[in-house]
Amino acid sequence: MAHWANTNGGNIPENAVRAGYEADGRPLYIARARIDGIMTPGKAGSHLSGACIPYGGQERVVEHYEILVMPSGSHGFYKWLPDCTDGFVPPNSVETDPGVFVGRFEHCGSLVPGKIHRDHRCAYIPYGGQEVSSTCYESFVRIK
Repeated sequence: MAHWANTNGGNIPENAVRAGYEADGRPLYIARARIDGIMTPGKAGSHLSGACIPYGGQERVVEHYEILVMPSGSHGFYKWLPDCTDGFVPPNSVETDPGVFVGRFEHCGSLVPGKIHRDHRCAYIPYGGQEVSSTCYESFVRIK
């Protein structure tokens, strides 16, 4: 099953969950870090200096963070559910803190992982130094 592994900088552990890509094709992975007491999901990549977390209107870079890792053969236990809107979170969505879930959406040619905040009725991603929101997104769900 999937688990969170501690890492830092641009170090991506083996079997990290690839969740998207930059516009130039570089892979992005699901990361999380604690900001203001909230374990918040975001993106990580070997080309980044740390995890990029959407929080408080900004893209915050955190040097020490966790990344979602899935052992070989267990990728069939999870999938991305498309067409989620307005804060809807399907059953068994991966939750990092109460009311905060792993999501992603496309923006400016990139597919970026970030957070779904049910109370805000949208998803947020870190992009270009900002926290960008969308009411249409995908949710990362455990299916087995």
